[in-house]
Amino acid sequence: MSLSTEPLLNVQELSISFPAATVVDKVSFEIPAGGTMGLVGESGSGKSMTSLAVMGLLPRDATTTGSVRFGGEELLGRSDRWMRRLRGNRMAMIFQDPLSSLNPYYTVGFQIAEAYRAHRGGSRKAAMAKAAAAMERVKITDAETRVNHYPHQFSGGMRQRIMIAMALVCEPDLIIADEPTTALDVTVQSQILKLLAEVQESTGAGMLFITHDLAVVSQVSDQITVMRYGKTVEQGTAEQIFSRPSNDYTRQLLAATPRLDDDVDLPEPIYEVS
Repeated sequence: MSLSTEPLLNVQELSISFPAATVVDKVSFEIPAGGTMGLVGESGSGKSMTSLAVMGLLPRDATTTGSVRFGGEELLGRSDRWMRRLRGNRMAMIFQDPLSSLNPYYTVGFQIAEAYRAHRGGSRKAAMAKAAAAMERVKITDAETRVNHYPHQFSGGMRQRIMIAMALVCEPDLIIADEPTTALDVTVQSQILKLLAEVQESTGAGMLFITHDLAVVSQVSDQITVMRYGKTVEQGTAEQIFSRPSNDYTRQLLAATPRLDDDVDLPEPIYEVS
């Protein structure tokens, strides 16, 4: 019996249009189980719209063409009710702003537990135990106590860990991370990237990692798709993109990325003369 070679996520010729404009134009990429695709580009390049199409979360006035296949099943054209079976269950999204994504009126444990119960059922007590386990998995200490805390009682980096815990609680096959390290300082950013890599290694989940930051995507991605104005301008392995970029726009992005070994012209010091 032959094994299927179908990728976990297969996006082919995806186009997204609104009455006023086309925002994604024939974008294609594949993500195998356990692999990571970095989707890179400046604001307005179509990265997030692409991810919303995969999740079935585009606005009602959006028109899509092409194909988005997940686990061999076509997603485009499916009803919202059908997609709700997948969202938060077999595919999950980590948003870039956990403070606005988390409800301030409920404890973080309640919100993680509700995500679990929505798809797996069970008692609230059992779901809260799953929430605590998910928080432990993302290295939040004293999770059994902190499930009862509210979002404002956590730092920005910890809130992002909670968003990752919420995404992981149902052990999805695909994680979509939309600028998950934006607004975090470099130390916390490094911790979150390391955590995502550990999660992937332990679960075998595929990941679509969306960012404008090439320095970040270089740490997590096997393959990279560079987008501009809704189109793919370059695609290849991380090694190809970073060592042998073929597109001028990619080279400009790389040139704009700060490096620790760059020679920087520092301004002359100013001395006060009394």
